[in-house]
Amino acid sequence: MAIVGYMGSGKTTVGRLLARRTRRVFVDLDHEISREAGCSIPEIFAEGGEDRFRDLERDALIAALDRPDPAVISCGGGAVVRPENRAALSHTPTVFLTEPVDVLYARTRGPDRPLKGDTREDFAQRYAERLPLYREVSDVEVRADGRGAAQVAEEVERWLLTR
Repeated sequence: MAIVGYMGSGKTTVGRLLARRTRRVFVDLDHEISREAGCSIPEIFAEGGEDRFRDLERDALIAALDRPDPAVISCGGGAVVRPENRAALSHTPTVFLTEPVDVLYARTRGPDRPLKGDTREDFAQRYAERLPLYREVSDVEVRADGRGAAQVAEEVERWLLTR
């Protein structure tokens, strides 16, 4: 199963908890990309640009989806921008985690986010562009709305059990 959503939506935190709750392997695509590249995400962007990062992301997503053991895959915020990634996600249960844009913006002001945007308007614009793509690939939308990660993971687990 995969978790998608904009940067700061809690994909990694919820995904890690969900993997524990469901006794699945946890795969964080950003971590896998960094490990495979031997450098950080900001370094990948600096050295190869977004296209290089998206190539690595595609490879990491395909590898995660092809695992023989059940996994919870935390996708990067932009994993949905490539059509081949959206097609790959259509073959696995996918959850879209949402939060209000102001909450996401406040959470993502650190230096480790190359596409965070310089202004709230840039940030909100990118989110608006990706929103239909998140909805296209997801089977369910889960609104965090200020709830803790454990509550969100529990809701996702309940949804998984009904599939």
